[in-house]
Amino acid sequence: MPPLDFAEMIGGRRGVIDASVPGVTLVIVDTFAPLGWAIGSALVAAVIVAIIRKLRGEPLRQAAMGLVGLAAAAALAALTGNAKTYFLPGILLNAAYAVLTVVSIIVGRPLLGYVAALIDRGYAHWRTDAALHRAASQATAMWAGVFALRACVQGYLYVHDHVHWLAPVRLGMGLPLWALAVAGTLFVLEGNHQEETNRPSTSTGTSSPAP
Repeated sequence: MPPLDFAEMIGGRRGVIDASVPGVTLVIVDTFAPLGWAIGSALVAAVIVAIIRKLRGEPLRQAAMGLVGLAAAAALAALTGNAKTYFLPGILLNAAYAVLTVVSIIVGRPLLGYVAALIDRGYAHWRTDAALHRAASQATAMWAGVFALRACVQGYLYVHDHVHWLAPVRLGMGLPLWALAVAGTLFVLEGNHQEETNRPSTSTGTSSPAP
């Protein structure tokens, strides 16, 4: 099986940057144009990103998901008439992720264990291997910290109407924190991967003769 690759899962570094382009565009345009123009510009930016990814032969999955999320957030901003509302879904989502990851650790089912096993079957034994289970809990705690930090910092800016800081802070807390969390995850999981050929057989048909 291929090794654990979180970068591939979310579209890599370019996927993280591309996902941030529409939000940055919206905030920039909103500083000198009506909100409607800002939302339209953000949607155009998202479409351009999708076209560029298509021309480069890159997956459109992240761009499509980002476009759906952008449309929902932009609709919310248009409904409230406030550009900062565009960032509210992301803040709430990070808060929800923080709660879910913490709860999963408390109940003894760290989410990163499931994620690692889903991506690479070499980690499928995480629930019965004490060392790997502990590593999965540590990795989940790292991601809980990332989600909580994003929610708290961006939530503070949102509540205190520091709209001009929301886009750059969101971008700055995107790729850098993601990279740190991925590096930490790979570090704590290192040495716990189990190759298919090394796993004990569970068949009960025949047994080798004793020497």
